[in-house]
Amino acid sequence: MKIAYLILAHNNPRLLSRLISELSTEQAHFFLHIDSKTDISAFDGLRALPRVHFCEQRINGAWADFSLVQATLNMMDMAVKQDADFSRVVLLSGSTLPVQPTRYIEDFFARMPKANFMEAFAMPNEEFGKTLGRLTHYWLRRSRPLIRMKWKAQTLINKYAPLRDYKAALGELEPMAGSQWWAITGEACRYVLDYTQAHARFVHFSHHVDCPDEFFFQTILGNSPFASTLEPSITYTNWRPGQMSPDTLKEFHLEHFAQPLVMNSVNHNCPLPGGEVLFARKFDEQPWDVVEALFAANHRKAQLPPVVAEDFPIAANDG
Repeated sequence: MKIAYLILAHNNPRLLSRLISELSTEQAHFFLHIDSKTDISAFDGLRALPRVHFCEQRINGAWADFSLVQATLNMMDMAVKQDADFSRVVLLSGSTLPVQPTRYIEDFFARMPKANFMEAFAMPNEEFGKTLGRLTHYWLRRSRPLIRMKWKAQTLINKYAPLRDYKAALGELEPMAGSQWWAITGEACRYVLDYTQAHARFVHFSHHVDCPDEFFFQTILGNSPFASTLEPSITYTNWRPGQMSPDTLKEFHLEHFAQPLVMNSVNHNCPLPGGEVLFARKFDEQPWDVVEALFAANHRKAQLPPVVAEDFPIAANDG
């Protein structure tokens, strides 16, 4: 099974190198998008690693902006053109690390070759903050400079501008939302690229959606022939109530990954429970001891008899 790992990164080259080295097998290729604001020379050492491909179409990424969708599409297109036979396409951030041994991850994907691990649920969903306002308002690009002025302008737009007709832009599609991070089949990846090429209006509309990275891919596949194959996310992110961003994971979080973990807690910002955890974010290069402790635990697990998450019923993983 050939796996294409798509990685969005803007910092932490040492962490990214460790991620690639850990996941590297003969079946794994890595497609890297380094944000255009970043000095790419810090990542030059990665070019010597086998099966690592840098995306030449670098995007100036901004949080909650279509630029992240475009960077992802660029990597998807690059992977398909590199090798159309990838069985699995996995989207990760540069602050993500595996919480299971690499062999376990590859065996997991081999056991479920048709599954698309993409969280996708109907909008609106007030509980998880996925309101229709994400679609009906016209959202400005959230990037510096003048970000405070843009927020003031956004407030005025939301208050006074007419609402956008999202139904006209989506046509027969029902709006869906979910986590930015996913692991889909090669066939589903090609479907997304083909759909994007054929539906310019949907793409144009998505440029001014709030957090389109949590809407674009989910809406396409959630309304596609692949909808019945969608499974919960496999990436753990620890969100606490009221936070604007997830926790940076520390050593005490590693206790959760000592055995196969199932996401059942709202702290994961995941309304679809039951997904087995293979990856987690966010990690940082400081303190590096946390990274080494995680991989030491993964290597110990690799020496044990194989187990699956169903062997460990967990009522709630509280993060």
